[in-house]
Amino acid sequence: MIRTRQLASTLLLAGALAACSPSPETRFADAQEAFAANDFRAARISLIAGLKDAPGNDEMRLLLARSQIALGDGEGAAASLDALSDAFARQDRVVLMRAETDVLRGRFDEALAAVEGMDIAAADRIRALAFVGQEKFDAAAEAFAQGAAREGANARLLASYARFELARGDLDKAGDLVASAAKEEPKLVEAHLVRGEIETRRNNLRSALGAYDRALELHPANFDGRLGKANTLARLERFDEASAIAADLASEAPDDRGVAFLDARIAAGQGEWQRVRKLLQPHEADLRDGTGLVAIYGESLVEIGQPAVALGVLEPELNRQPYSRPLRTLVARAQLAAGNSDDALATIRPLASRPDATPAELRLAARAAKEAGSDSAVEFARRVDRPSAEWIGGELAKADQALRNEQWSVAETRYESILSRTGGSNAMVLNNLAFAKDRQGKRDEALKLALEAARMEPDNASILDTAGWLLVQTGSRARGLEMLRRAAELAPDNPTIRRHLDEAVRG
Repeated sequence: MIRTRQLASTLLLAGALAACSPSPETRFADAQEAFAANDFRAARISLIAGLKDAPGNDEMRLLLARSQIALGDGEGAAASLDALSDAFARQDRVVLMRAETDVLRGRFDEALAAVEGMDIAAADRIRALAFVGQEKFDAAAEAFAQGAAREGANARLLASYARFELARGDLDKAGDLVASAAKEEPKLVEAHLVRGEIETRRNNLRSALGAYDRALELHPANFDGRLGKANTLARLERFDEASAIAADLASEAPDDRGVAFLDARIAAGQGEWQRVRKLLQPHEADLRDGTGLVAIYGESLVEIGQPAVALGVLEPELNRQPYSRPLRTLVARAQLAAGNSDDALATIRPLASRPDATPAELRLAARAAKEAGSDSAVEFARRVDRPSAEWIGGELAKADQALRNEQWSVAETRYESILSRTGGSNAMVLNNLAFAKDRQGKRDEALKLALEAARMEPDNASILDTAGWLLVQTGSRARGLEMLRRAAELAPDNPTIRRHLDEAVRG
């Protein structure tokens, strides 16, 4: 009797669970919704569960393959496509997906054979990617151009084409292509990722961050989006935010090279040179693949007292990039630290002889010349305190760009360098330095600078706005209001000044 009751209970429980379990149709609908939201992992989970009860559903299996491709799982996608019925697998859309899995798996000849004779943009994209994999870049460029010229824009092709042109260094063409891709398909994550890379290369870091944020709005779990955002945050010196993302990425992919490079950038920004060396040494052979990390690795070796080893890393890179000023300066530093003053002077002299030579370049040249016994040491040292118009113009441009990027400490350093070498007589430089200091919480210093700028140019609306807003924030509300009202009179259409005045009036 007991066994009968247990059996009945088991059957009842099994029936109840079966009744509560989602049907394959429900699983498919959930997966379609997740895929549309770019949540490919959730789509894959729902599809695998649904296919257990409906293994013959070709549409469901095809969506699984699409999800796997989106996740970069070429082998998994190929296995899913292998399980399709023969008639279904002969459809053009399935043939294209099969070719894309071949590209992901490095089977480029098979991918090209699969799309042979297909005169559509999607096939052009596959051809181009396969040619890239075979390092046939002229053929790839031709295939991309052919696809882009077809009637009816293909957003995925345009985004891939943009990435290709970015790799070739044509930022303007890449930017135009990715703009077209995003216009055609605003929710295409790849378009926003490529735009982030383009803006990073242009040093428009705020725009880059915006592009990565948009990609992550569309696909919060996207690995490349999170990695790109964290790298941008590191460049903006927002190391705590970058480190938090890096920790999550490392937990998902502990052996990923990109995560190690990200950690190295963060460590370099924080001056943790031993950690930089530890992170990058295992990847030394990979650092030249456009990572921009050779200089960081070399600098870490100089900083930890291994200049001779650093030169073995840096000198070949300088041969590849002879016009890189930061790299040339770093090589000269390493040579000097290794006791090679003649070599250091020869390396740094082309930079120190330029009219826009920086103080750091001039000081390094003066030291190298002195240790080498060269008479040029005196001239280099003399020029440190005599800034040229070329240097001032270049430094202002760099400082203003840092301000636009919200790189507050970088902007602060550059503006202070300008003021120290020019006698502190430029009101707008004082104003911008005040703004940079305020954003770092240095409000007393900022207010002093802003008031000096306002004294020098009492009819400059932007300067009055900075000083007035700082006065309001530091408790001198009446005086601040007076300045803000004057600023609003001078620039009635300026929205920032109007907002500051409105907030100050409301108290």
